[in-house]
Amino acid sequence: MADPVNLQTDVVRQHTVPRFLLKHFSTPGKGKRQRLYAFDKAAGRAYATTPDDATVRNTFYNLDNHPDRLSLEPLLGIYEHHAAPVIAALLAHRDIRRLTDDERYRLAVFVAVQRARTFGELERISGMISVLTDKMEAIGSTKEQALETLGLSSGGDTKDIFLRQLVQQMSHIDHLLKKDWYLLETRPERPFYVSDNPVVLKNSNDFGPYGNLGLAVRGIQIYLPLSSTLMLAMYCPSIREQMIRQKQHLHNLLARAPHLIPRHIRPFERLEHIRRYADYLLMPLTPDHVTHYNALQVEFAEQYVFCGEKDFSLVERMLSDSERYRTGPRFTF
Repeated sequence: MADPVNLQTDVVRQHTVPRFLLKHFSTPGKGKRQRLYAFDKAAGRAYATTPDDATVRNTFYNLDNHPDRLSLEPLLGIYEHHAAPVIAALLAHRDIRRLTDDERYRLAVFVAVQRARTFGELERISGMISVLTDKMEAIGSTKEQALETLGLSSGGDTKDIFLRQLVQQMSHIDHLLKKDWYLLETRPERPFYVSDNPVVLKNSNDFGPYGNLGLAVRGIQIYLPLSSTLMLAMYCPSIREQMIRQKQHLHNLLARAPHLIPRHIRPFERLEHIRRYADYLLMPLTPDHVTHYNALQVEFAEQYVFCGEKDFSLVERMLSDSERYRTGPRFTF
């Protein structure tokens, strides 16, 4: 039987994104310190920092005013300890097919927990409660009645809700394990961004008012940058199934009616791309693709975007285009 986890801690400076992960985006600095560049979306400026100083929030995972100093920080440290060697191995061999079932499970736990542990997630929970209580008050409820309906006290339990859902990730882990996993690769001169909210979601399907970014929603795409040049992608199986249908269709056209293939489609290049999906091979990205995935990091970042190089022109363009990128995503009703 495993020993019970001691949930007491004296650690004050707690990282919302683990240092070991941020180090994979860093470059050598002075002495033994690693250098990392950050862009503060709220302040609109870039500056140099380190993995030790980035994403630090004091006592962020502590139960407020608890006499025994209980905290989830020790538990998060265990998840990090289990995932770090799995990620290090992926960075070395760059082959998702070499993961064992145990390694895949440990990485799924890490991704699920990382998505739930950020300051941006706390802000989204707070924003969702605020939107719902405002709507209920608008139709005649008092603030106290609205909070009671939502199962909250008048003092507000946002932090408690955040910490509670942080340890209730089993269903999310199961959803991640059912996805098709891939590794996406860029070149050092076109590095990936990472942010203070690094697990990002995308879905090309439109389900109207129901939304399309749930972990179990058909077509969901989940991304976590692992280093400046490698990204983990988890795709709904429907995406691979669609690719295989495209492969069969292209083979039929090439064999029977090649003149019907649109001019803009390069069939043999397309077939090679589909083969990588079908066989779970490493996916090299074009510069445009890298820009797209970096833009997702900017969009989901609550405040900070990080990179090994001091090039945040994409962040500046996005902030210039829309003020909605000043924070991470918010719940709408």
